[in-house]
Amino acid sequence: MISLICSLNRSPKKRLQFSFGLVAVIVGTFVRPVRADTQHLEYEGALYHLYRIAAEKHSSLDLRWLDDTGAPLADFGGLQKQLTREGRKILFATNAGIYESGPKPCGLTICCSKQLVPLNTADGFGNFFLKPNGVFYLDDQAGPGIVSTNEYPALNLKPRLANQSGPLLLRKGVIHPAFKVDSPNKRQRSAIAIVAQTQEIIFLMSDRDDRARGRVTFHQLSRALLHLGCQDALYLDGDISQMITSPAPNTKFSPNTFAAMFVVTD
Repeated sequence: MISLICSLNRSPKKRLQFSFGLVAVIVGTFVRPVRADTQHLEYEGALYHLYRIAAEKHSSLDLRWLDDTGAPLADFGGLQKQLTREGRKILFATNAGIYESGPKPCGLTICCSKQLVPLNTADGFGNFFLKPNGVFYLDDQAGPGIVSTNEYPALNLKPRLANQSGPLLLRKGVIHPAFKVDSPNKRQRSAIAIVAQTQEIIFLMSDRDDRARGRVTFHQLSRALLHLGCQDALYLDGDISQMITSPAPNTKFSPNTFAAMFVVTD
């Protein structure tokens, strides 16, 4: 979702379906094969797709925004072209956090250990500025973390990658205080989270095509992440959110624009 003001300012049903071999997941109007490590979660009447990255696979996760000329990659097509030039293949990719025109990330963006956008501590309107917002980071020595924007500077980290977004869904197992259990505000939503016990990184996205089960509130999304064992979680974006897995060369992707993108490569 583009933030135009970013530079300013019954019994709940719970079921986790593990996918073995290849299955199909609809991403917009495009069907992609989903790898065996992708799962589908039905929880409290909502449908989600999730991708897990085990602790020993953290080095395969990257964050990209610009191509080798310094221009925004802008979409999955640009990402695939850039990685093809580098001799790498996409195993998984999804949008990162909220951005403004450009497309430019609204807040802290570190790619390949280089800070491209500084930490944004401003106040403003919209989801990014629903305080506390936060930062996901990955340091190959210290591991992954999700903290509030206010906490981040004191950590004195030099992570390999980092992405700021908002709101912060979970911090130490506590749901954001502004979220309402009975909120009528249901949208497609996506998040990144960390499983405390295993240090797994989880990408979770509510379903794009099933409007009845794919539209969720912030509180619903946060509860689903708690159900998965996550203690810390950060909202990424809303209706533009997409996931792709192992796209073939020259795949025709949806026209959605992104700024930074998380990607797992071979």
